Amino acid sequence: MNTYMWLCQGSPVENTASKNPLSEILGKVIKNLSGGERVSAEEIDEAWRRAAGDDAAKHSKPTTLKKAVITVSVDSSSWLYELTMRKKEILNKLEKAIPNKKIKDVRFRIGNIK
Repeated sequence: MNTYMWLCQGSPVENTASKNPLSEILGKVIKNLSGGERVSAEEIDEAWRRAAGDDAAKHSKPTTLKKAVITVSVDSSSWLYELTMRKKEILNKLEKAIPNKKIKDVRFRIGNIK
């Protein structure tokens, strides 16, 4: 008996591998690591418009969603201040608008919104 077989014999690794194909196991791991389903840019834009409001959406645009943090570009310091003051409210609305994706934070920066 080789060393590998001896180490795995009767272990959970051997039993799991014999019941589930590797692709199924990897698929579950990747889904858990990524936080679930992917969200399209259009869904994020629409959720942002609903959460921030039409006026704020005209002066801002979500640019990235990484590790449960949405980064939003804002066209002026006054809108940066306004959205920062409304951050908790907006975050709560985003969590409701995108229920299949956990959102932990919203970060604002001045940048291009086109």
